[in-house]
Order: sequence, then C-alpha cells, then structure tokens
Amino acid sequence: MAGKKTGLESFAWKGWRIFYQKKPVKNLRLRLDDAGRFRLSLPLFCPEEKVVEFLSKNEAWMGQIWARFKEREGRKDELLFLGRGYRVLFDANLKKTRFEKNLIKSPSKEDLDKFLRQNARIIFLHFLKKWGRKTGLFHTHLSIKTMRTRWGSCNSKKGYINLNLRLLQKNLRAIEYVILHELAHLKHPNHSEEFYAFLAENMSDFRQREGEFY
Repeated sequence: MAGKKTGLESFAWKGWRIFYQKKPVKNLRLRLDDAGRFRLSLPLFCPEEKVVEFLSKNEAWMGQIWARFKEREGRKDELLFLGRGYRVLFDANLKKTRFEKNLIKSPSKEDLDKFLRQNARIIFLHFLKKWGRKTGLFHTHLSIKTMRTRWGSCNSKKGYINLNLRLLQKNLRAIEYVILHELAHLKHPNHSEEFYAFLAENMSDFRQREGEFY
C-alpha cells in the first residue's frame, strides 16, 4: 500500500484515497476528517482482504458522507447553530446577540462567542444531567473548549468531561450522543465491546447519531 507525505500511509480504492494508521484496537474504524480525508484505523494485524471487505460494506455510507462534507464546504460563510445555518451580522449599536429569522445579529465577535458558550453550557449540562440520572454515571467537572480533532474527551479517574464548543454546530440528537459517549467512558475507559454494548443498550440509534460527525 503506497503512502503520501502526510504523516499517514495511504492507498487508492475505487477512486477514493484512504489514509490509514495501525493502532492497538480490535475493530476497523473509518471517519472523514475536517480536511475531507477518509481516515482508517486498523488493528495491528489486519489482512488486506478484511480491509477491502470493510470498505465495500461501507461504500454507500462513504458516498453519503462525502456529499454532506461538500455541502458544508459550500456554506462556510454561515454559522451553524444546532444543525441550521445562519448568516452573521455585526452591529455595534446592538446591546446583545440575538436571532432574527435566518440571521444572528451581534454587537461584536466577543459577544457572539460569549453567547455561544453560554448556550453550549446550558445544553451540555442538560444532557449530562439527563443521562447521569438514567445511567448513574455523573461527571464532576465540565470544560468547554475549542478542539480541532475531538468532539469530546473524558478523564475517567477524576470524572472530568471536556466538550468541544463546535458541538453547537450539530443538531441536538448528535450532541446528546457525544455526551452519552463521554459519560460511558466513566464506566468503560476504552472503546471495548462492553463500551459499545453499553451505548447500544442506552441509545439504540447511536450509530445513526454518530453518522452526523462524518
């Protein structure tokens, strides 16, 4: 399998270029990153025929996710809020950020950022409390950060949960999935079979919700 100078190995498959990395994981995982590259995580010992079988099984999904990515690329001048695009208008005469039809009007970028963080905390805490009650898994501290490569992370020993501010771009179902995903790590620190069984037991459509991120 030939590679490009990207820090990852890559190979061509049915018109796609697949970037891959071998990791100490049990299962193959495929995602589309922010640069529009398909990235495949492989177990350390994985036969090529298994890779081809996995990609063939996910071929239709790859086409759908790529189309969704190109659509988002064409709307980069918009601000996405809970899955919907808004044009942002700054007006120094305004006292605070507000919605107006397909517009978000704000006195400044600083006030808009404050508005987004306030709403993120309200929404994130709502789902953390909801799923804490349902699962018995409770966080001890929430941090909201702007992260490039993760939607969330969890310190299972301390009960700390970090969530990406950019989650506000997604719809509520997708946000809820990430929060349950991170809470699940309080019980199952790794992406084990038990971890995914826990997700399936508590959120039967978690795979569909997960698809919002690819």
